[in-house]
Amino acid sequence: MKIKKQSTIVETVVFLLLIMLTLVTYQVGKMGLSGVNISLGVFAIALFKGALISEHFMQLKHASGLWRWMILIWLILLGIVIYLAFTA
Repeated sequence: MKIKKQSTIVETVVFLLLIMLTLVTYQVGKMGLSGVNISLGVFAIALFKGALISEHFMQLKHASGLWRWMILIWLILLGIVIYLAFTA
């Protein structure tokens, strides 16, 4: 039973971190900040949030390496493609 309680605490902390990061990106947009560095920072936060979601809420931390890496590589490739689209 202790493992379940610890897992719930970790998931709650991750969820609160996701909310905090969402609020940070919202504030950046609300303040009207722009530029390549700001965009890259916001996108880095989005990639980090995607990694947190895949590891903790999709339960990929218990999956074999192939499944974990496929999701993370997909997030990284998506980030590269979007970066190239906006900087080209």
